[in-house]
Amino acid sequence: MTSTNPDSPPPDSTPPPFEREGPETEWKERLPRAERIARTMSAFANGVGGQIWVGVRDDGTPVGVADPAETIGELRRIARDLVTPPPRIEVQAHVLERCQLIVAEVHAADSKPVLAPGRDGVPTAFLRDGSSTRKAPRAVVRVWERNRPTRSLESRERRVLREIAARVGEGAPGPTLAEVAHAARTGQRAARRAIVQLQIAGLVTERTAGRYGLTPEGHARARRR
Repeated sequence: MTSTNPDSPPPDSTPPPFEREGPETEWKERLPRAERIARTMSAFANGVGGQIWVGVRDDGTPVGVADPAETIGELRRIARDLVTPPPRIEVQAHVLERCQLIVAEVHAADSKPVLAPGRDGVPTAFLRDGSSTRKAPRAVVRVWERNRPTRSLESRERRVLREIAARVGEGAPGPTLAEVAHAARTGQRAARRAIVQLQIAGLVTERTAGRYGLTPEGHARARRR
């Protein structure tokens, strides 16, 4: 006679639509600080992609989210505003055990590194290490940067590059974000996004105290017309 374990699920039970936490899956009972979600998105985009499930406890129990529409909007905003370049994501709602769960599917990036704010606010590349998100080793980032295809700069990026070049002299500390934004006649958020793109392209470097300078490639690019 076959015995039945009372703790085992019934044979016809439906498994959850999400995998256990690991290299390609992250569970969140509720959305943490936006920067933490941005780092997870960066790690997934720099790897093979992954899913962020919101409304799931650490033990895998679905508890749902209070406002699905707000959660979906916030995930999209984080990907758009805090991750550079913004990853391709698909955000959907699922119902499990009468709980509304939200999943953000983050696709692997075609061009790496994908950056998110580090603990010091500096754009940083992240990787997945098991079920944890960690800063990518510098050696890995260098490989990505060497293999990254070159692209044409947008008009705002060219303007920001020229303004930084105009304010970097021998021994000069370099301009701040506010100074660059004012000189380039753009908002600070737009100037920051342009600077991050220039950093990804290997043209701009951040100096101490939030001031910016140019790499040798940046100086050469700024002289082009």
